[in-house]
Amino acid sequence: MNVSFEQIDAVNGLLTVDLKREDFANDVNKEVAAMGVRHPIKGFRPGKAPKSLLMKFYGPSVTADVVDRMVGKAMYDYMRENNLNILGEPLPNEETKVDLMKDEEMSFKFDLGMAPAIDLKLNKRINVPYYNIEVTDQMVDDAIAHDRKRLGTLVDGEVSDKESMLRGSMIELDENGNDKADGVKVERTVISPRYMNDDDEAAKFVGVKVGDTFVFNPHKAYNGNVAELSGLLNIDRNVAGDMKSDFRVTIEEIKVNQDAEMNEEFFKGVLGVDTEVKDEAAFREAVRGLIAQANIPDCNYRFTIDAQRVLTDKAGDIQLPEEFLKRFIQKRRAEDEKKNTEPTDEEIQGMFKQLRWQLVKDHIAQELGVKVEKEDIDTAAFIFAQQQLSQYGIYNTPEDLVKQQAERYMQDDRAREMIQEHAIDNKFFAAVREAVKVNEKTISVEEFRKLFETEEK
Repeated sequence: MNVSFEQIDAVNGLLTVDLKREDFANDVNKEVAAMGVRHPIKGFRPGKAPKSLLMKFYGPSVTADVVDRMVGKAMYDYMRENNLNILGEPLPNEETKVDLMKDEEMSFKFDLGMAPAIDLKLNKRINVPYYNIEVTDQMVDDAIAHDRKRLGTLVDGEVSDKESMLRGSMIELDENGNDKADGVKVERTVISPRYMNDDDEAAKFVGVKVGDTFVFNPHKAYNGNVAELSGLLNIDRNVAGDMKSDFRVTIEEIKVNQDAEMNEEFFKGVLGVDTEVKDEAAFREAVRGLIAQANIPDCNYRFTIDAQRVLTDKAGDIQLPEEFLKRFIQKRRAEDEKKNTEPTDEEIQGMFKQLRWQLVKDHIAQELGVKVEKEDIDTAAFIFAQQQLSQYGIYNTPEDLVKQQAERYMQDDRAREMIQEHAIDNKFFAAVREAVKVNEKTISVEEFRKLFETEEK
């Protein structure tokens, strides 16, 4: 057996595995004999069938398996030992024509897509922008207003608004607008216009007083949501979806939200029990800092986009074995039952763009010696857990509870994979920021959003 490699051009190669029948004949004979024991031919005891008959039954399939394993091992051993940096996987060359049962000598040829060499070294002459989002007084005001509502209390109110919680009784009406004799009657149900899907129905509950009576349609108000209708009308979920009648509601109680007062108790509720903030001015500055901190992930993400653009441009024209890769993509698509469709030119070009960046990224990571340790993954998991909790309005969670949540996320395969990718990116782009010149600029949130809008266009 002999393995050889020919470099066709900068990004294409041809690997050839030459075999003689004597290279695999013994292995084939042994496996055919073993098949005769495991799967005896009818009329013969296990292992007693003639060799010629066994070869007739099992020879072709066994020979194909043995040769496939031998050629595959030889091919990958050669690529590993000779440090061939390939893209995708070897593909059979169209010139390979072999008769495994007749040929005494045979050549198996494989096309290789070679990874291009990347010539790029990072230095302080490479400029990458980093955009900080300006925290305005209005943003601080909005955040405080939100927290005052969030930490406020419900008190008795005279007139309702859209945020009110109302309690009242309801009676189902017939098609003439009269009380339905055998209709649904509900005592002291809780209603909030805030959660209604239909604006017209929600408006009926705004500006009312205790004792007011009016007609509304629950099915329309909640867009036929079975869970909402079942809870509101106290009826079985199986029939709630078909309940489309109008109801007369009588308001018996109104609860409105009273914003939390700007005092030390409120400061602790927003900033944590350990805060030393005592007055409104200091509180506003602390909130400004929280907003700036919350903006960092978005600013960092923007940096990754700009760094990718700048570094890919600096790497120059990265040649790819495009025809080879198209064949490889089509082969993978054909093997994938979920995506058994021909990829479009747009999809292929998108894949090429991502591949070029991945090649640049791998080169830089090696140049900078970027390695992700367990500590990096733990930190990424902690940050991920914090971000998830904050999305649900849970702030200032004790560190040990955040760690517990992070550990739970790491038990989930999809979450763990996402966290590991974040850890790799965090370490990589942190190293890039140290190696290049970062031009920091503070812009408004509107300008920041336009950066993305411009790219989409």
